Amino acid sequence: MRVSFTLLMICCLLQQAFSQNAPGFYWVGFSDKLGTPYSLVYPQAFLSERALAKRSLLQKEITTQDLPVNPTYVQAVLDSSGGSLHHVSKWFNSMTVNLSGLDSASLVTALEKITNLPFVVEVKNTAARPHEWAAERSLKTRTETEIAVAWNEPSSTPYGKAFNQLDLLAIPRLHEAGFYGKDIHVGVFDVGWMYVPEMHAFDALREEGRLMMTRDFVNPLAPNVFDGGDHGTTVLALMTAELDSGKYLGAAPEANYYLFQTENSASEYRIEEDNWVAAAELADSLGLDIINSSLGYSTFDDTTMNYTYSDMNGHVSRASQAAQWLSERGVLVVCSAGNSGNYPWYYLHAPSDAEKILCIGATDSLGIDAIFSSHGPSSDGRMKPNVTAQGRRTYYPVQQDAIGRGSGTSFSAPLITGGMACAMQAIPGIDNQSWMSWAESSGTQAGNPDYHMGHGIPDLWWMVQKHAPVFQLPNFQIQSIYPNPTLGNLDVITSGADLYEWMISDLAGRVVSKYNYTQPWERNYLQLNVSNLTNGLYHLTIVTAEGKSTTMFQKISE
Repeated sequence: MRVSFTLLMICCLLQQAFSQNAPGFYWVGFSDKLGTPYSLVYPQAFLSERALAKRSLLQKEITTQDLPVNPTYVQAVLDSSGGSLHHVSKWFNSMTVNLSGLDSASLVTALEKITNLPFVVEVKNTAARPHEWAAERSLKTRTETEIAVAWNEPSSTPYGKAFNQLDLLAIPRLHEAGFYGKDIHVGVFDVGWMYVPEMHAFDALREEGRLMMTRDFVNPLAPNVFDGGDHGTTVLALMTAELDSGKYLGAAPEANYYLFQTENSASEYRIEEDNWVAAAELADSLGLDIINSSLGYSTFDDTTMNYTYSDMNGHVSRASQAAQWLSERGVLVVCSAGNSGNYPWYYLHAPSDAEKILCIGATDSLGIDAIFSSHGPSSDGRMKPNVTAQGRRTYYPVQQDAIGRGSGTSFSAPLITGGMACAMQAIPGIDNQSWMSWAESSGTQAGNPDYHMGHGIPDLWWMVQKHAPVFQLPNFQIQSIYPNPTLGNLDVITSGADLYEWMISDLAGRVVSKYNYTQPWERNYLQLNVSNLTNGLYHLTIVTAEGKSTTMFQKISE
């Protein structure tokens, strides 16, 4: 019976592999890690001190899943097939082997030999061979990029055109308090950092030694990641670019950055998820604090690899599973939701469907839901997106120190990532799940989340004030404001004090409505009518004898 079962298993594996009988890349799963030279007794051999510190903070046990794959298994696959190694995954106990140099007949033999290895339990095609990839594949489905607009006029702030998109998240107030993301380690999973070596916007990044590492997971033999497009350049710029004379300042201009190329702009196959998994495992082993992934997966050049909406539950896509595991190991994972909101598939894309990560939607400059932003929920009913930021007509530096703008959740995600890096500097030693919960609770829709904007736009300065022992909220506080968004009337509940003044200002700081009390008025409740305001986001500030408090609300129309 044992021999018959083994033969049946081998036949099934061969049929599965041969059903996609094309030279290319194959995912090979192993049955165990027996014989690995690594040990749980000495995790320092495969995890950095920073990674071990995160495990300690979370009281997260190091398990056999963390052990590297048995290298003799990997070598046996290479020796039996004549292929070359692309990636190894310890979390999935697997490897990706490159068989693209074989002809069809040799491939059949190679797959048969791999499948016959006693420790192999899975063989799946994950990509075609490279020369069959398209010459160039547009990223338009991921990022709706507009023509760059030249803009060199200095402003009264260091942010230039970036001010509004950062102020929506209260990031300038974090900067004013001295928090620019210093000593926070940020991983960027993306494609193409063209122009980074020469753009002046990245002078400080290079000269201060904060570009810590680059790694190309698409082509592990590539010398650098500074080609293949500039999508990654834009994402990085939103976080760390800096131009003098008030031209531009990113969200976290003092953080440390790691550039991991996982995306191949010339094709779309599941091997990009293999790349994502490999990058996630490296991010974990290095002990990074936060990663930004402005990527998404749902459909592929090989349609047999396509996902359905029911697959968007966080447990089907390998990238989504890896995102959750990375989060469970103490790294805050920030993923763009996708740009399919006005298409038949209007749902989020993997890996933003993962559990325990921040899925980011997009708004315009007024905080109104962007039509292209992908919607939730995940197929198992979880709230997605988690929070939102400006992703429509978002500004970023381009060549010759000009300013471009583009639209997509690819741009809202790094704003959140950069802002969270600043908050992490302000309050060190906090676990990533607390950060996720705090960001949600500070959102403009925290009390009434929906599947378009999630918990809304987070107020990251308020979040820091509430939770940092060195930044106590004033004695007087605005406790709630309802309904938010509002059609016209606002009910404002406060902690109670002698009210001196209230004012409403727009995001540019202009006061649009104001009232001064002729004498102190002790109240803990106000009702305001704001029906005369145009649609958009506003700050409400109330001044009292015990201090002042500010909150944000949104005015909408029916």
